Amino acid sequence: MGDPEAVARAVCLRALTGASKTRKQLADLLARRGVPEDAATRVLDRFTEVGLIDDAAFAAAWVSSRQSGRGLARRALAAELRAKGVDGEVASAAVAEVDPQDEWDAARRLVERKLPSMRRLDRVTAERRLVGMLARKGYGGGLAGWVVREALDAREQDDLTADEAAEPAEGQTPEDETPGERPAEHAGIRRRGASRPDGLDGVGDGLEVGEGRARSLGRPAGVPPGTWVDDLP
Repeated sequence: MGDPEAVARAVCLRALTGASKTRKQLADLLARRGVPEDAATRVLDRFTEVGLIDDAAFAAAWVSSRQSGRGLARRALAAELRAKGVDGEVASAAVAEVDPQDEWDAARRLVERKLPSMRRLDRVTAERRLVGMLARKGYGGGLAGWVVREALDAREQDDLTADEAAEPAEGQTPEDETPGERPAEHAGIRRRGASRPDGLDGVGDGLEVGEGRARSLGRPAGVPPGTWVDDLP
């Protein structure tokens, strides 16, 4: 191997070129390369002294990236840091920097992105799957359940509002038309078989609706009362 410390320095520098690493990650890498433990320890201590190894900075950057990019909760972030060999106190300090409101907002974004793909599912199934998705991201059952129910309630309310907007108003049918759309009947000229519009006095006067009141428009000049449109020349 030659000089073990020289080998250890070269291995660590190459590993740190792409991305930062924890001391534990570098120690495991040196062990796999066969570097003696005492030589590895001296090199790792030196790298820590000069700031090339900084587990606290690594933990802070990891938490910021994974929380905003992947929407991970604090519990999941702490577990990932421990898996990478970060000391428990260092990991806890980094995770504590996550604002609770940011965690709620991240959970809501995750549910909003997933919700459209579950439109065909019944509510019970959709709720179970969404809560499970949040649990895998490290969210507790209380927060997950609240966020999921909130999103499902909002979706149901939106669907109800859309359905109500599509339905005709009470007492109105899809065939109802405004007076301007059927000028012949509202000008005292009736089609055969057509019923007289409500509000007409039987003389054949039409109606104009404006500002909540109706007023007579009268008949076209020269058209006798009760004339059928089919009889017009």
